[in-house]
Amino acid sequence: MNRQPATDSDPKAEQGPVVARRNRNSVAVLVLSGPDGNRMGPGLIAALDTAVAEALADTAVRAIVLTSSDDFCLGPHDDLPPPGPGRHKTPASLAALAALCTLIERAPKPVVCALRGRVSGGGLIVALAAAGRVCGPRAVFTCPELRAGRVPPAGGPVRLAWRVGAGPALRLMNGAVWSAEKAHKAGLIDAVHKEGLLAAAITRALALADGTSVADPRPGLADATRFRTAVAEARAALPAPFLSASMADHWLVDCIEAAQLLPPEQALDFAVIRAADAARRPEARALAHLARAARRALHPVPRPASGAVIVALDKEQAARWVPVMLHEGAPVILMGRDRATLADALETVAEAQLDLVEAGRLTEAEAEADWTRVSGRLALEPDQPIGVALADAAHIDWLAAQLPDTVPLALWSPAGERHPRAVTVVPAPTRPTRLCEIVSSKAAAVDVVAGLALQMRLTPLRARGGPLLAPLIRATAQAAARLRAAGVSVGELTATGIVPPGLDQGAVAAEREPLPLPVERLILLAVVNAAARLLEDGHAARPSDVDLALVLGAGWPNWRGGPLAEADALGPMVLRHELRAAAALDAELWTPEPMLDEMIRRGWRFEDLNAG
Repeated sequence: MNRQPATDSDPKAEQGPVVARRNRNSVAVLVLSGPDGNRMGPGLIAALDTAVAEALADTAVRAIVLTSSDDFCLGPHDDLPPPGPGRHKTPASLAALAALCTLIERAPKPVVCALRGRVSGGGLIVALAAAGRVCGPRAVFTCPELRAGRVPPAGGPVRLAWRVGAGPALRLMNGAVWSAEKAHKAGLIDAVHKEGLLAAAITRALALADGTSVADPRPGLADATRFRTAVAEARAALPAPFLSASMADHWLVDCIEAAQLLPPEQALDFAVIRAADAARRPEARALAHLARAARRALHPVPRPASGAVIVALDKEQAARWVPVMLHEGAPVILMGRDRATLADALETVAEAQLDLVEAGRLTEAEAEADWTRVSGRLALEPDQPIGVALADAAHIDWLAAQLPDTVPLALWSPAGERHPRAVTVVPAPTRPTRLCEIVSSKAAAVDVVAGLALQMRLTPLRARGGPLLAPLIRATAQAAARLRAAGVSVGELTATGIVPPGLDQGAVAAEREPLPLPVERLILLAVVNAAARLLEDGHAARPSDVDLALVLGAGWPNWRGGPLAEADALGPMVLRHELRAAAALDAELWTPEPMLDEMIRRGWRFEDLNAG
């Protein structure tokens, strides 16, 4: 293995966070322009804390407005280390963000936020601490921490419940996405301004400073019965029996309840402690690792196709994917060999759109607008601008014969077939499909096809020389079959949570054979060994691609982070020792790959091999 550890290029190290200040009518306007979409990392928090403190100390300033030129905050800051042995310290940014929010909330001069673009993560928490909030019409509000196994920091759950009530707060923190209008209706935002957002924020800030406008600090507590009912319903809906992986869900409900039951300062302190507790849990580290893996998988950034998407699929696949492409804004030309087949495919796509409308996933207006972007053809027009083409195995030769050589062509192939003209797209076998592997050596075409995958709402994973999932799933199946032959029951295999359905049906031995290690560990080791082989052969670009493939494409529990994340918690010395012990069961599956020897010699873990 001739491989060097690569530095992750994700913008974790903040360089030059900036909070620019300009005074308008005795109002200090602080404009956030920090790195990576104003994610609230230590540098930006410190810069904003300093800017707010200086404005408060300035006798010429009567009020403060916080705003940004683009997204107010794109999302949570990446502040957790990769999975590994032992516990880690609480991220320093949590205490710093809590102190900043306290400074803003208790400021003797009113602070108002003028919110643009995405308002998420620490930026949303800062806005909740302010005395007032106004936004533009395209503002979008999210609170994604719970999906990352964490509790929103700096007392965010308490402040959100104070503002909008328990039920809406729980919905937003459980993954809802609020438009500006929805946020205004819920009471999160004071007003939505199509024009003159900054001027409106300044006017509101001065009104608060003059006392002509008084903000209710906790309107969400007005209906105590509704608040208690929402908390009780949320607690009843928590997983039962209790699962360690859902600890953050339990703690979040506790924080919302604290907003009503405890005095304000105690409620905030309780939520701050719970956020720190959640950030120290291994599940949070595993989920943060997967978020970084997803960002790496999108590097280089996929290029959207400039032109129509040509689709030549059977009608069932067309009905599954064409409505998605249309709703993502892509113009689609559906191809058919004859009029009857083409008409049938178009009708099936239209029926699929109606099903989405009936299910409430698409409005009638959206469906009508989407339908204007689809057309049917029996043959391509010579001057038709084409961005990318997608065909299945039954149509690939027919479509390729009509396409100019300059048009990227993708072969939709669940079985992983190859075509000399096309980039192979292998959808993962999970339902719903969330990931596809893109296999080709044509870098430019791969980038365009990866852009097409995003238009299909799939995570594109670039693979070299062949799919990654197939050999990994095969290793899991072989390990399951070998363990069945040793007398391990189907129930034991299923209980591991890492054996996909349908892979545990091998013949069982009459008597239980002694095993060198627990069943779950043996399956993990077989998959890790297969992944090491893929890395050694160059088929996988980086270890985190393996983890992402198995989590999104084979149902590996996301809170575990993936097999190589789990392997890093053990370390290569332990891996090699246990693989040697397991090799007596099946040498092909469990004989340690040579890669582990070099990792031990160099002192590396799999995380050290993750490229940016």
